[in-house]
Amino acid sequence: MKKSITLITVLVMALNVSAQTDVKLTINHLLGSTPFAFNSEAENDLGDKVKLQRLEYYISGISITHDGGTVTDASDVYILVKANKIDTIELGNFDITNVESINFSVGVDPGVNNGDPAAWASFHPLAPKSPSMHWGWASGYRFVAIEGKSGTNFAQDFQIHALGNKNYFKQSIPTSATDVNGALVVSINADYTKAVSQIGMANGLIEHSENKEAAVCLRNFQTKVFSSLDGSGNTLSARDINVPNAFGINPVPSKGEVNIVLKDNRFYHGNMIVTDITGRKILNSPVGTSNTISIDKKGLYFLTIYGDGVKSTKKLIIN
Repeated sequence: MKKSITLITVLVMALNVSAQTDVKLTINHLLGSTPFAFNSEAENDLGDKVKLQRLEYYISGISITHDGGTVTDASDVYILVKANKIDTIELGNFDITNVESINFSVGVDPGVNNGDPAAWASFHPLAPKSPSMHWGWASGYRFVAIEGKSGTNFAQDFQIHALGNKNYFKQSIPTSATDVNGALVVSINADYTKAVSQIGMANGLIEHSENKEAAVCLRNFQTKVFSSLDGSGNTLSARDINVPNAFGINPVPSKGEVNIVLKDNRFYHGNMIVTDITGRKILNSPVGTSNTISIDKKGLYFLTIYGDGVKSTKKLIIN
């Protein structure tokens, strides 16, 4: 009887082991619809031409949705993606049959981002690199580093080094996987012309920060850059993500005329809405380069400015 139980236990363990499958990720690097190459001429949605000469970024917080909505984490997997190098990255060995989506964030998760890069083994993606992908103790890693030439005859330099825990955004790309020699390989596309969507490049640009064009770039990586092979993009709504202090208002309080000063480029092509304390909308207008609004009646109001998947709200006091 004991031998029978032992045999059954061994068979069950063998079945459990056999259910495990290697899952891998491949990113197809593109400029529009053509394969990525450094110093190739490309164009963003504003018609500004660029030639990319450096493009690196981190991916972390990876999970796989599969087999009817089950979510499995690819724990402790960090990827330093280099756009001129197509890799198939090992995500792990899991009990997965049908992949439904790949979920991840661009950047380094806040729990790790502000740690010591020297603590990692030299071969690890988070160890010190040359050129550096680490900004400093306070801000952590560069989530994205893009450099190149732009402007007339490509005579202008541009650099976007984007960072900041507030710009660590989750996304989910619906996709299946292909069986390649017994492993499940998830393949997604990355169009890097969209990384500089709505970013003016004609006169060159240097932005090393967590704000302005750097923040726009990281939002583009969340909402526009990645897609499945059939063109499906991020399914997670970013509309409810609140950005504190994205704009300033003056004077405070006001006699009726309020000046709005934007501090975050993600809101430059958005709209602004004013509501009273009952939630009734009393103003809805597009955001411009110079923004002034007038409110006739005294009272407490709320001004919300919406950008590309983000919003920011402040109180207005009219007296």
